[in-house]
Amino acid sequence: MMQREIFKSILLGVLVLASVVMTSNILFYKSDFEKYKPNSTSQVAIAESRKFPQVIRPNLMLERNQNGRFGQNSNTDIQKVYSLLRQSVFSEITGSASSLEDADTPHYTLVFPAPLTFDALGRVFQFDSSKSVSANHIPVDRIDIFGSTDKQNVIAVFSSPDEKNKFYTTVDHLNFETLQGLYAKAELRPYDRLSLRDKVAYLPQGKTTMHAEVTYFERVSLEEFIPILFPDPDNVFAVRGKTEYTDSGRQLERTNNIVQYVNPGIVSSTEQNKDPILVSFDWMNQIKLWTNDFIYQGASLKNYRGDGTVSFRMTLGDYMVFNTDYPNWYLSMIELSWKSGELNSYKGTLLELNPVDTQGSIMLSSARDVLDQLKQANVPVNRIEDLCIGYELKSPSSGSGQSIVAAPDWFYKIGDRWSSVTKELIPSQMNNGKEDPS
Repeated sequence: MMQREIFKSILLGVLVLASVVMTSNILFYKSDFEKYKPNSTSQVAIAESRKFPQVIRPNLMLERNQNGRFGQNSNTDIQKVYSLLRQSVFSEITGSASSLEDADTPHYTLVFPAPLTFDALGRVFQFDSSKSVSANHIPVDRIDIFGSTDKQNVIAVFSSPDEKNKFYTTVDHLNFETLQGLYAKAELRPYDRLSLRDKVAYLPQGKTTMHAEVTYFERVSLEEFIPILFPDPDNVFAVRGKTEYTDSGRQLERTNNIVQYVNPGIVSSTEQNKDPILVSFDWMNQIKLWTNDFIYQGASLKNYRGDGTVSFRMTLGDYMVFNTDYPNWYLSMIELSWKSGELNSYKGTLLELNPVDTQGSIMLSSARDVLDQLKQANVPVNRIEDLCIGYELKSPSSGSGQSIVAAPDWFYKIGDRWSSVTKELIPSQMNNGKEDPS
């Protein structure tokens, strides 16, 4: 009898131990799937993600009153106004409210660096979904806010870059006095209205004092792009000393500090796809590829199927960054091209910048003086598509260590190519060797 009880106790102990072991295996089980490296871009992260309004954002705020036009490019001040307007609701009105503009009514403006599609506008502003916006094919890069004398009826005008194509809306859920207060707190200065080719630009009336920016940099490894851009990384092989990778179709290569990728095997389709501006941002965000502060800089849309090219430009502080030396245009930008909903090509910088200091003091001429100087240098100013102040970022040299300097300058665009005003004003023999990107 005692032996039976002992046997029962031993059996019970074994069962309890087995139960503990099985429970432990269930709780702490680690599958063999860890050995598998997924190719999905959602599993890959290179740098950081961004919110849509941080990248698709205006870079100029303006106020027009009886004394003239006054503006500011401070991102801090602009974001406060931008945030306020994004809380509002816009409803299209029939007809036109052009009498407000004709009467030079005081108003407030935000200007984006480049035109946006209505789909992109709809991602940052709230439009009344119960009313269709008939002018949704107008490329918009500016919004003007007009208030009535009683400040109850607020009108917004969305305009194309040349200010010829517009649609008008009422604005609900906007505290107009708060808007006025944000402009009153900003340090606005006089701005000129200048007509360029297919664009009305608002630029500083006087001179602008800036400092060069000293920045350290790191390089993103080319290999980090392989699981992002190739569906089967195991079948990708390196050539040219690991500066180029291919799967016999797609090609990825590095030239100095620039990455280029092309996928020539995409078959055209008639299927309508998503807006390339939205697709480009979402793709960049999915793999957290925002290595620096970037701003939406433009899009070339080919058709309703979603084919086109979208570009984002690096910024330092409140200004965009350029490199105007052939073939280094992409040292300060990212460009994505789409075909039938697939990424057809990618070009962009491999540099991650970390500003650490300022250097010197540079006074830049007024916009009108710059145009006069360019005209005297035989630049066809009637062909200038855009003009702005920014930084010139040189490509790092082998003996420069891990720092580079971004120098303030004026930049102008002709034929979709940005050029440095300072370089253009140097004697022509210094400019030999420039090539056309096309």
